Amino acid sequence: LKDELLAVAAELEEVHSVPVEVVAVGDSQRSDHSALVAAAREAILNAIKHAGPASVYIESNAREDAVFVRDRGAGFDVESIGEDRLGVRESIIGRMKRAGGHARIRSSARGTEVELCIPVDSPSTQESTA
Repeated sequence: LKDELLAVAAELEEVHSVPVEVVAVGDSQRSDHSALVAAAREAILNAIKHAGPASVYIESNAREDAVFVRDRGAGFDVESIGEDRLGVRESIIGRMKRAGGHARIRSSARGTEVELCIPVDSPSTQESTA
């Protein structure tokens, strides 16, 4: 998980010329990180585009993998996300729900935090559709 998110961060840093700091604690017990990495990529991209530098904190334990994407932007009203805003609604929240995890978004005038969590024993997106 750490390596996959480091690669995503490096790619987005290079493309957008905005720093993304990644810190990881623990080792993931999951074999498939695709949904979590894709949702985190969308959250990092949103942070870079709307707020500038981002930080990613990864915490893995025997129960779950959690990824927190934070920025120091002006924030936004999470409740006012339009139905047509599929980046947040589907690429982050929906993707995590379909994979058996969850996403929470907290935003204020001091920045935004996207929390992504998925249990270790949750099936992957491919497994749940097979």
